[in-house]
Amino acid sequence: MKKTFKKITASLTAMLMMFGSTYTAVGSVSATNNEIQPRAYHVYGDVHDDGSVDLKDAVLIAQFITAYKNKHGVSTLISVQNALDYKLKETNNEFYLPVPQAADVDGDGFITEADYICVQNYGINNYDKAGRCGQLFYINE
Repeated sequence: MKKTFKKITASLTAMLMMFGSTYTAVGSVSATNNEIQPRAYHVYGDVHDDGSVDLKDAVLIAQFITAYKNKHGVSTLISVQNALDYKLKETNNEFYLPVPQAADVDGDGFITEADYICVQNYGINNYDKAGRCGQLFYINE
């Protein structure tokens, strides 16, 4: 009896973990037709749009800044709009940001090394005193 209970508990836990990660990364399932619906919100710092802010997001921001500045000049400030345009025009480039708006965690309108540092600190310490990492925001599309 105990072994059966443990197996059932382990199976349920695994299913809940799998459903939970799918829900946060992809969206929600519609009750009417079982189709996956995109999330209505995003999270500051989560440039991968996988539902969590972690060091992968910080690395992607650093790679994007380096690639963008190599192409457009070291002194170029990268506005969120420039990042959106870069995403649309340069999708064959591996260093674009899936959700560029999420990279501007300090709210200055630009994607800079300061944003990278905020996301890195949040990924390590799960705390960001200078920015908006982990806060929800909505994109009007």
